[in-house]
Amino acid sequence: MKNKLTRFILILSIVTVTYNIVLFLIAGFTGHSAAFWISWACMMIGFAILIAAISIIGTKSFSLRDWLFGYPFIRHSIIYIICTFVISTICMVLNHMIPWQLVLALQIIVLAAYLVFSISCMVAKETIQKVDLKVSDKTRFIRLLKIDAEMLVEKCDEPELKQRYMQFAEAVRYSDPMSSDTLFELEKDIALMVAECDSAITNKEYALASELCDRVQLLLSERNKKTKVLK
Repeated sequence: MKNKLTRFILILSIVTVTYNIVLFLIAGFTGHSAAFWISWACMMIGFAILIAAISIIGTKSFSLRDWLFGYPFIRHSIIYIICTFVISTICMVLNHMIPWQLVLALQIIVLAAYLVFSISCMVAKETIQKVDLKVSDKTRFIRLLKIDAEMLVEKCDEPELKQRYMQFAEAVRYSDPMSSDTLFELEKDIALMVAECDSAITNKEYALASELCDRVQLLLSERNKKTKVLK
């Protein structure tokens, strides 16, 4: 993707230079109206905006999509430069017949449309990041609980009790990873009880550890059943 982006910027730079060489070889530097120079300036600004935007956004230029049409940012950029080129070319050819105010107005409209879709791509990116963060937070409890359950098994040196905690760790492993705000208190109770289990095992209070194992298993079972209902 980075190589593709570099090639795209290089091609765009070559096109910009070639455009200027061809334009002034054909049209020359003199005898032009304000409409011509505004058209040329807007074309240069278009190339500059395109190169700068793609350089800043990087490889995400190919994946960021707007919320309306679902087009990637790079596609909007290409459409923008083509529209700018067409309008500039027509206005340059007819530069003595078209008022410069009309030329500027058309270019501003095209640029504004491009900026709107570019911003929508950024908004879509922020939305995706928020969703990713939310999903990550909602799966964090089970991921951490898996580690805690495995540590209980490692710390326990009483064979029968160790087997029971292995079953608990297995139950955690197959629990639904998605959480919910509704389950916050229940999951907090599970986390606290796991901490109590750890303390009991560390102090070799096996009777208490056995009782706590039963209780935390019931809480986990309740949590998993409520998770299914809340889906």
